[in-house]
Amino acid sequence: MPSGFVKNVVGYCDRISVLPDESIALKLSSYKPGKAQVSIVELISGDDRPHGTGLIENVIDPSLGDAIEIPFQPLALGSYASVTSMPELVAGRLEVLVYPTLPDQEPQTLVNMAGARLYITEHGFGVASPDTTLFLEVPVQRHRWYEVSLEFGHPVTLKIKKLPLGSGEKVLTWAVIDDVDLAVGAGDWLFATREAAKECFNGRLEAPSIISDGETIASWDFSLGIDTQVIKDSSGNGRDGVLFQTPTRAVRGACWDGTHQNFRDAPEQYAAIHFHEDDLTDAGWSDVVSWSVPRGLKSGQYAFKITQEDSEEYVPFFVRAPKGRRGSDVAYLVPSATYLAYANIRLAFSGGLLGQTRIVDANQAFLFAHKDVGFSLYEHHADGSGVHFSSRHRPILNFRPKTGTWAFNADTHITAWLDAIGQEFDIVTDEDLHLEGYEAIEGYRVLITGSHPEYYSTPMRNALSDWLAQSGRLMYMGGNGFYWRIAFCPQNPAIIEVRRAEDGTRAWISNPGEYYQQFDGQYGGLWRRLGGAPNELVGIGFAAQGFDGGTYYRVREGSFDPRVAFIVDGVDQTDVWGNFGIQGGGAAGEEIDRWDESLGSPLHALILATSEDHKEGMLRVKEEFHMMHPLTEDSKVRADMIFFETPSGGAVFSVGSISYTGSLSHNGYENEIERLTRNVLNRFNDPEPFDYPLSE
Repeated sequence: MPSGFVKNVVGYCDRISVLPDESIALKLSSYKPGKAQVSIVELISGDDRPHGTGLIENVIDPSLGDAIEIPFQPLALGSYASVTSMPELVAGRLEVLVYPTLPDQEPQTLVNMAGARLYITEHGFGVASPDTTLFLEVPVQRHRWYEVSLEFGHPVTLKIKKLPLGSGEKVLTWAVIDDVDLAVGAGDWLFATREAAKECFNGRLEAPSIISDGETIASWDFSLGIDTQVIKDSSGNGRDGVLFQTPTRAVRGACWDGTHQNFRDAPEQYAAIHFHEDDLTDAGWSDVVSWSVPRGLKSGQYAFKITQEDSEEYVPFFVRAPKGRRGSDVAYLVPSATYLAYANIRLAFSGGLLGQTRIVDANQAFLFAHKDVGFSLYEHHADGSGVHFSSRHRPILNFRPKTGTWAFNADTHITAWLDAIGQEFDIVTDEDLHLEGYEAIEGYRVLITGSHPEYYSTPMRNALSDWLAQSGRLMYMGGNGFYWRIAFCPQNPAIIEVRRAEDGTRAWISNPGEYYQQFDGQYGGLWRRLGGAPNELVGIGFAAQGFDGGTYYRVREGSFDPRVAFIVDGVDQTDVWGNFGIQGGGAAGEEIDRWDESLGSPLHALILATSEDHKEGMLRVKEEFHMMHPLTEDSKVRADMIFFETPSGGAVFSVGSISYTGSLSHNGYENEIERLTRNVLNRFNDPEPFDYPLSE
């Protein structure tokens, strides 16, 4: 770990949101096993920078134990499949299709038959057991399919056939026969690993089967149950298996011919599973301590705080209001799916995304030094394929206070503001919204988003749309919102999935034919390409991205309309708004949204202000370019602050900038950004319906 920073303890919770009277479990590991103090705090603000909103926390339970023993718990990366209780086989034939994506000098296990292993290296395929070894030298290519057949017993025969790709290749075959004995004992079989986190395979497997004495012992059809973590035995013998660490399904198999793009239309063409040596969706740690949420505790943002000598850890979670008993008419809609998408992102350290090039705190230092905590949805696996899944069942070092102000910690600027103005609010997370739909937000008069609600599942978007249709008042307090469609794992909602299809500002691109999400079968990608542009929901949509500093909004004519007199009450309208802030020096920056009629922005929306004078690093989103353009002044690179009413008597206020909430606290919360935002909140919290300005 880089010098100057100390962090030995890391952890995660079994759940992200909890109700009063429910328990939440904390899982911890320490690189210096020993005793630690654990307490519960309410997190108001986590931005401890000298110019930030400060670290503000309220102690709720001062000590769950001054001497809680924290063990070291390892992280075992690598996805694989397990089939238990396979029978002893004196002789037989194993067949499997293999698609290597990162062959190496070291062995990668393809199938471990209770101790007898079929493996691959960059030099060929081999067999190994306690008594027998056999190797067939083959010039292994990445991204090519191989038919592998192993006949065991006596003698042992290994046959390899390389399937051609395109008109320039031909079928190649290799075989070796050895006068040795190889039997398979009874026990558990593993696919894509020798044992957990050892000799993991990078690549795809398809259609493994085992035949003995002319009978099919098992035949696993990976095209069945693609939305599950189960591999189905189609032989009728019931030898199903279980997947661990969520390998990627709904991927092209050996017979994919391009005629189908949806795995549900031609499952036989998607009968492969892509395994990775660095997949991680469940650390599998044991509980160290649990906490029962007191019945009267208000809904809010909390954390386990762990102190061990000079090492500190926070593990946040959210407490919801009791079912059927709101604590406020205002709810803060926590963008927890976006937190997962960016979980443990490292691109920032190379300047590859967020413009940051140096490590500034212990959480970042730990993350930089430990790849074993897994990746964000913005990174690549070791074999170069994009990371499709992210899970909260692992330590997430940037889901913390006292770290970089992006995602969670940036959103504490919102909770700090609400606390500063004395506004009570309830919490609803993205996961709650996905699982419960409209019911999760029913009855709330006002919803406040985070600064970056980028990732939305279909149930989430439908619920928010339904709520707006019931006179809801939405304060969209950020930018780049409602951008990517995602899916939650139906068996484990701690895991989300993204397919980066067709276009968009993205760190990697899904393979052709792999645009449909395995968890729900829906077409992935940008909501604007799926008939649900964010402009239709909140009036504006993603326009540009740049991390070289923020700027201000220029007041527009729309701010003088009587319909928004309540917003500008007490606000100077003669010049600019937000030429200050702790996120890049201005209220408009990082990622910004604009009004666009062609994308569904309401015609009656009022544009109160528009950003100006962005730096040259603020560039328009690539999905809007059909060919290359020179870098010139671009009128579509702007943030629009807008307001519009809905036919049901509700309304929407959208600020169009991730940096916006970093301007609320300027001058001790005495500034025009804070004033107009508070004006909106106060009027939105008034039950008086808004008049719809358009005639029937």
